[in-house]
Amino acid sequence: MTSNNQWEALQMAVDELECDAVLLDEEWQVTYASPSLGRRLGYGDSGMEGRPVTQFVHSDDVDGLREFLAGLEGGQERGQRSLRVRGEDGSVRWLEVTGADLTDSAFESYALHAWDVTEYKNQEDDLEAFARILEQLHGVTNRLYAAGSVDEGLDIVTEAAVEILGFDWCLLSKVDDGLFEVRATSPESPLSVGDNPMAADEGISGQVYQSGEPHITADMTTSDEANPTHGYIRSAVTVPVGSWGIFQALSTSPDAFDDRDRRLAETLVAPLATMIERFEWEQQLRDSKAAQERQRRQIEALHAVATEMKTAVDREEIFEMTIEAVEDILAFDICIIDEVEDDVLVPTAVGSNMSIDDYYEEVPVDSQDNLGSKTYREGETLVVDDLHEAGFAPAQSKFRSAISVPLGDWGIFQAAAEREAAFDNTDRRLDSVRQSMGLFVGADVLERLEREQELERQNDQLEEFASIVSHDLRNPLSVAMMHTSHVQETGEKGHLTSVMEALERMEAIIDDVLTLAKQGQTIGDVEWVKLGTIVNESWDQVPDENASVTVVDDAAIEADRGRMAQLFENLFRNAVEHGSTSPDSQARQDAVEHGSTSPRSQAPADAVEHGSTSPDSQAHQDAAEHGGEGVTVEVGLSDGVLYVEDDGPGIDEELRDRVFEQGYTGSNDGTGFGLAIVRRIADAHGWSVSVTDGNEGGARFEFTGVTARR
Repeated sequence: MTSNNQWEALQMAVDELECDAVLLDEEWQVTYASPSLGRRLGYGDSGMEGRPVTQFVHSDDVDGLREFLAGLEGGQERGQRSLRVRGEDGSVRWLEVTGADLTDSAFESYALHAWDVTEYKNQEDDLEAFARILEQLHGVTNRLYAAGSVDEGLDIVTEAAVEILGFDWCLLSKVDDGLFEVRATSPESPLSVGDNPMAADEGISGQVYQSGEPHITADMTTSDEANPTHGYIRSAVTVPVGSWGIFQALSTSPDAFDDRDRRLAETLVAPLATMIERFEWEQQLRDSKAAQERQRRQIEALHAVATEMKTAVDREEIFEMTIEAVEDILAFDICIIDEVEDDVLVPTAVGSNMSIDDYYEEVPVDSQDNLGSKTYREGETLVVDDLHEAGFAPAQSKFRSAISVPLGDWGIFQAAAEREAAFDNTDRRLDSVRQSMGLFVGADVLERLEREQELERQNDQLEEFASIVSHDLRNPLSVAMMHTSHVQETGEKGHLTSVMEALERMEAIIDDVLTLAKQGQTIGDVEWVKLGTIVNESWDQVPDENASVTVVDDAAIEADRGRMAQLFENLFRNAVEHGSTSPDSQARQDAVEHGSTSPRSQAPADAVEHGSTSPDSQAHQDAAEHGGEGVTVEVGLSDGVLYVEDDGPGIDEELRDRVFEQGYTGSNDGTGFGLAIVRRIADAHGWSVSVTDGNEGGARFEFTGVTARR
């Protein structure tokens, strides 16, 4: 027999474990059950005692209980088992059970400890069900992405809402022209496609669409915001579908939806919104391509008309051709061209659908309520969707919208329509009209300007040549005349050497001037020219046995071959004479600039000029310019920059910007054109040239913008 103390100890253990206790005899009859368990199952405090424990267990779990209890016999092990038990009312609860064999103790029973885990089990079941639904919705997403149309996608969603989410009814409404329009419904839905259009800013549907936030309506009859279309609809969950519209699940029962339903509805609808956005974008792309193609054909047709305008003999004919083209090609119904005469817009040409008598007789350009006057004053294309609302007074009250295009200082072009907003996306086409008209109406002005510019360029060139002839040729001419007089007076033929040198210098200047005049700013056909080849060919024109040239990178550059050879010859001659120490050149090493590649300029040409020829600077210049026995020149490409570098004395920093100036030289022997020719050839190729210090202290000429390949 069990003493009271033993029962109290058992009860204390049960209380400490916060569980229920059940004692079974050897026949598995209940000899004791915690009163709390009996009450929870509806059997009362002791209603479970004296009955087989299997009577309370769910039929699917009886075999498992027997196996569990058999494992406890003989005290072999403590077990743990989850099983379902039935209440008096047929309800099912989950218990987590552990047990022990106490048959050899004073209790003479099998002791079971039970914890009610019904809530946890339900949550597990919910999670498993939720996971299965999500897996099914993933399949719906794949179907939506494979759908061939928006309507197909809508049907997929309404079907899934009923079959997967278990909603009674659902619908999808699109916002069109500010109204909700039902586009798809589930079977048995009280609403049909096209039913009951409602403003997109009204009711709960409008609130959800405008805010982009879902909403659960627990009871339509008590909600101030609800505006149900059918009185028997009691509750709903409403979810936005992007900018397209809304999804609604409906029920005839109140409180039919919870947050779980809302989340699942959002999960279902999200890929639909993406699919619709994709279809709309693809349609816009197709429309855009079609519009571009249509616009391209229109512009081509307008250009063809512009070509025909070349045969026009006066402005009036051009106006008529323009009006006809706009009507036929752009399909504008009402067109007119106004010319400005004495600050008044005067109609000059109108379309075939109206006469000038139907239009204004004339309008001052300072008129404030006239679209054409405003266009002329502002010089910008104006598009007006509603003339009356914008405060303009149209020529006829039936004109609602218009586009007005300025045509320079001499007038405007206008098109009108009897409906609002008729001229969207026409700016580009009208610009083509304006360009076509302006091209030929102003042709005489353009031709005159071109002639004036050409004359101005020629005058500048003549002035430049006159300056050279009057200044640069005067000095050697004076020298030649002076020495010729000495020969005549004294008969000493030694003066003839100076005469010859002066004449050669004059010829060098003339050759350089002709080079600049004939090839100043243009180049011929370009080709890929190997650096090694063009450098060697150019070097052969530089007579200096002590000098040498090296090509570091034998890449190919895109250039005019002849002009490129001329550029290298001038740079090489400049480098060689700059670094030479031969006696013949010693007296000429003070020059900044050494002349061009003209054969007769080789003798007097000298090193790149480093300063003035004043006595104070002479000693410094001589020291800087005597570069050694023979100069070495290096040509290559570095980081896309073409360079020509020598190891001579270099060029003083303060002179580097001036050495490229035409005619600049500090030497009596230099022509001042060699590096000017180099810069002009570079400019003609679209390159930039600069001079800096070389790695060995000499001069380094760098050309950027060169196109090269290896």
